[in-house]
Amino acid sequence: MPDAAPDMPALLKRWRARRTLADLPGADPADGDGPVTQTVMAEQLGISEHYYRRLESGRRPMSSDIIAGISRVLTLHPDEQTALYRWAGRPVPPLLAPVTPDVPDDLRDHIDRLPFPALLESGDFSVIAFNRRAARVCPWAARPGANVMIDLLMPGPGRDQCAQWEEHWAPPLLAQLRQGTALGNVALRAIVDRVCEDPQVKDLWDRDADLRRHAYGTVRPMHLDGWRPRPAWVRIMGWQPMHHPSLRVITGEPATNTHQPGRRTTG
Repeated sequence: MPDAAPDMPALLKRWRARRTLADLPGADPADGDGPVTQTVMAEQLGISEHYYRRLESGRRPMSSDIIAGISRVLTLHPDEQTALYRWAGRPVPPLLAPVTPDVPDDLRDHIDRLPFPALLESGDFSVIAFNRRAARVCPWAARPGANVMIDLLMPGPGRDQCAQWEEHWAPPLLAQLRQGTALGNVALRAIVDRVCEDPQVKDLWDRDADLRRHAYGTVRPMHLDGWRPRPAWVRIMGWQPMHHPSLRVITGEPATNTHQPGRRTTG
């Protein structure tokens, strides 16, 4: 076990103390709100109590699966998850996110003030907040349970807005998913399985192995009210707040002075 964060066993004990039986995933009301003991943790993780005690004390190395399970049971913040992975000497998965991501007031206020559509997404691309312009321009984003990858890759209103979808939208979105799954992100693997239920997406996924493209920082055409029949060109940008690294602010800014297909720019 690495020497980093020698206080981790004490922290794990305190993290358990923050929770009660009523807080646990799938809690039975009959269990009451008693403490989350090492015995309870072992039951939740499907291992013996003796084995869990050795894990929590640092006398037994933690696997990535055990860390993910502890994070789920104790609803650890991404910073806490990161510290636990590093203490155990395991690679930190990309796009760590809270089990139930909250919407920080400062980020909600930030996107509300922006003069163009903006939304806040979690590590698995779920939309957890959006401003009024996004709700008006991209109403699919305001749908409960909206997910950028699922809504823009699966047939529906989101994908319908993506002009020249197969050329400008699907490749960078799928490359972004491929980046995450290549690094072992289980949540993104589930999203890949979902979007590949569509034969067209499955075909693109199977015949393209590009990891170089990225969906953010690119200019892409969108069908927007007031612009039809020609699409509007929008620059999609992604910002990761340093104090909330599991979240991303996504903006759709009007693209100006850019070299777009079929358009000349003068200098």
